Amino acid sequence: MDYEKRLDYISQIYSDIPRPRHQEYIERTLTDDFVPVIEDEVADFFRIVLTLSKAQSVLEIGMSIGFSTSGIADTIKAHGGRVTSIEIDPDIVKFARENFERLGLSDHIEVRIGDAGEVITEFEDETFDAVFQDADKSFYPPLLEECVRVLKPGGLFLADDALIPLRRSREDWDETLKAIHAFNEKVANSTDLESTIVPIGDGITFAVKKTS
Repeated sequence: MDYEKRLDYISQIYSDIPRPRHQEYIERTLTDDFVPVIEDEVADFFRIVLTLSKAQSVLEIGMSIGFSTSGIADTIKAHGGRVTSIEIDPDIVKFARENFERLGLSDHIEVRIGDAGEVITEFEDETFDAVFQDADKSFYPPLLEECVRVLKPGGLFLADDALIPLRRSREDWDETLKAIHAFNEKVANSTDLESTIVPIGDGITFAVKKTS
């Protein structure tokens, strides 16, 4: 079955459900200079798994204009949750904060401006119920250990773009695609995680930190 037809069908079924949508969010953001954000089907998937897990503390690595941040915050605020998001670009943070204010989510989001590799070391072990990684893909492999460290046992680890290596044949992979492939292998072979890749959007790493 054609993947795009599946997405179109799902979009039609849920078109009247009131929730932030990818294209509308982008159009209402007053800048065109930003890193791409997650797709609607990925945002919906996050909403479901975070509701099921009742996560109260979520770390996001790579905020961009805050589409995923807003969706996560809107989901977990129902059970007193809060998102901490790391973003290296202070200019894009300004636009993200305008979006948070417009959506009434500012009180549920803390933004840390800086290099993710440095900022994440400031957190104690087992701080977060969930971690979502969507920063520069070169950071994916070296940051994995820190992501697992700050994640509570039983917590969710999510990462975007897991399937982008499929865009090209292996001999044509650039450094970004090589980094994602190396990351996928590290996750798959991690003794700390139970994991899989969910084939929605550009592929979502979906993992749970083992409790023992």
